[in-house]
Parts: sequence; structure tokens; C-alpha cells
Amino acid sequence: MDLTEKQFSRLSRKSLYTLEKLQQQYTQEFGEFITKEELMALIVRYSREKMTNNEKN
Repeated sequence: MDLTEKQFSRLSRKSLYTLEKLQQQYTQEFGEFITKEELMALIVRYSREKMTNNEKN
């Protein structure tokens, strides 16, 4: 997923703040830095998989 600054600017302040907090938490837990783009890609992939699993049930 290729996210541009324009797409990030569409996020609300609360969403952007939450994303930054998740970014910090990821870094603390796994010991490596993750970009906002990579984090959003993980979130989107997880959401899609969850939706697919819910549709199967």
C-alpha cells in the first residue's frame, strides 16, 4: 500500500495521534522502527483478513 502525505492529511487529528501512539508502541514492543505507511498497511491487511473471516462464519 502506497500512502502519500495527502492521504495522511485526510486523517483526523485523533486518528493521526492514535497512529503515532501505535507506532511508538510497536517500536517499544518489537525494538524496531516502523513507518506510518507500514503500520497503516498492517492495519488494512489485518482488517481485510478479519472481514473475510467474519464473512465465512
